[in-house]
Amino acid sequence: MTRISPQAIRYTIFAAIAVVSAMYIAAWLAPAIGLYHDDGAYLVTAKAISSGHGYLVDSLPTPVPQTAFPPLFPVLLALFAAISSNAQWLKALPLACTAGWLVLSWKLLRRLGASPGGTALVVLLAAASPAVIFLGTNLMPESLFGLLVVAAMLALLDDRHRLAGILAGLATLTRAGGLPLVAACALMLLLYGRLRKAVEFTAAAMLLAAPWFGWSMAHSPSQNYYGRAMHASTSILTSLEANEKLFALGNNFLYLFSALWSMLSGVRDVWAVPVTLGLLGWSLWRRRQLVPDLFLALYSLLLLFALGPVENALAPVLPLIIWIFWRGLGNVVRSEAILALVLLLLGGTARLDFERFRMLSAGQFPTTSRQPNDWREMERLFAFIRTNTPENSVFAANLDPVIYLNTGRKTIRGFAPDYFRAVYQPGGVTVTPDGLSAAVLAENCNFVVLTPDRDFVESPAYRRSVEAMERGGVLEPVPVPGLAAGYRLLRVARNSFRR
Repeated sequence: MTRISPQAIRYTIFAAIAVVSAMYIAAWLAPAIGLYHDDGAYLVTAKAISSGHGYLVDSLPTPVPQTAFPPLFPVLLALFAAISSNAQWLKALPLACTAGWLVLSWKLLRRLGASPGGTALVVLLAAASPAVIFLGTNLMPESLFGLLVVAAMLALLDDRHRLAGILAGLATLTRAGGLPLVAACALMLLLYGRLRKAVEFTAAAMLLAAPWFGWSMAHSPSQNYYGRAMHASTSILTSLEANEKLFALGNNFLYLFSALWSMLSGVRDVWAVPVTLGLLGWSLWRRRQLVPDLFLALYSLLLLFALGPVENALAPVLPLIIWIFWRGLGNVVRSEAILALVLLLLGGTARLDFERFRMLSAGQFPTTSRQPNDWREMERLFAFIRTNTPENSVFAANLDPVIYLNTGRKTIRGFAPDYFRAVYQPGGVTVTPDGLSAAVLAENCNFVVLTPDRDFVESPAYRRSVEAMERGGVLEPVPVPGLAAGYRLLRVARNSFRR
C-alpha cells in the first residue's frame, strides 16, 4: 500500500486551516450581537460597568446585582465597550482569546508528548467544531476560560505553581468550571508529595475566586430570572425531585458521552455513547496522563450534575478530549486511517460551517442550534421602537438584553426557564400565559416583543403565551410597516392594569 506523503498531509492541513479561517472571518463579520440571550446579557453587564453603574443587570426596570456570571469576562468586555460598541470590535475579544487558546493548546499537547502532525490535526479538529466557532465569534466567555485553563496547566508543568494558581483562580472567575481545575491541580501536587506547593497553589487560586462566591451569595436578588432561585434551578443537586434527579442524570450521561461526536460531525446518535465509552476505555488503558485526565474527570462530573446541554461547556476542553482518544489510537492505527477519519470529520464540520456562512451572508444569525433571527429585520424593529415608543416604556421579550441594548428601553424576560422541562421533556411547558401575564402587569410593561427565535427551548411556549394574552385582550398588536412575518410588537391594553 502506498503511504501518504508528509507533504500531502501538510497541504491537506493547510487547506483545512484556510477553510476554517474563512468561517471564523464570516462569523466575526456578522453584525448581530445578543440573539443568543447570554451574549446580550454579558454585554448589558459590561456596559453597566463601563458606565460606572456597577456590576448590575442594568436592562431591568429596577437594576439588580449581576450574580449569574463570574466577573472576569464582563470586566474585560467593559474595557472594549468603553472604547466602541461596534460589533466587530467587541467580538475581537473572544476571537483573540480563541486564537490564544488554540496556540497554547498546541504547546500543551506538544508538552504532553503529541507529535507535530498529531497536534496540528487535534487542534484543527477542535477549531473546526461549529460550537467552538460560535463561541469564539460571539460575546461568550468559553474561549477566555479555555485559554486560562490551558495556561494554568502549562504553568503547572513548568513547576510555576503560584502562577498556575493565579491562572486557575482567573479561570474560576470566568466560569464556575474552574473549580474542578483547582481541585485537580491541587490533588495532583499532593499525589506527587508536594504539600507546600499544593497549599500555595490553592491559596493563590482561592484568594482570587472566593470573594466572588461570597459576594454573589450575599447579593443574589430574589428577582425570578436573575435571582437565587434561578441559580439553584440549574443544578440537579439543588433542584428536582428524587425521580427527576435520576432521570436528568441518566440523560446527562447520554449527552456527555455523545457530545464529542455531535460537536465534530453535527450528527446526534445514541450509538455514539457505547462507541465513545469503548474508545475512551481503550485510550486510557493504553496511555494515561494525570494532568489533563484528572481535570477532565472532575470537570465531566460537574457537567453530569448541571441541567442543560453540554456542548458549550465542553468546547473549551475539546482539544484535551480529542487528545485522550488520539494518544490511545495513534500507536495502533495507520496514519492513513487516522487522516481519513480526520478528513471525514472535517467534511462534516465544513458542511455545517458552510451553512453558517450561507445564513450569515443572508443577514441571519446562526448559533449551534441554527437560530433563525434575521438581523436586518431586527434592526427594522429596533428603529421603529426607538422612534415610536416613549423612552420610559418598559418591554417584555424573550431576548430582553438585545431589546435594551438596541433601543434603550428597560426590558424584562417575564419568566424563569424550567430547565428540566425544557431540556428533558420535549414539548414541556416552560412559560405559561398566566405567569407571563402576571409578570408583565407586575412590572407595568407597556409593550411585548415577539421574534422568531423558535430554536430556543423556551420560545415556542413564550410565543403561545403571548398569543393567548392577545386573545384574552391583555395585548393588542401594533402595526410595524415593512416588518417580516414572525416579528411582532404588541401593546399592553390599558384596561389590563385594572384587572
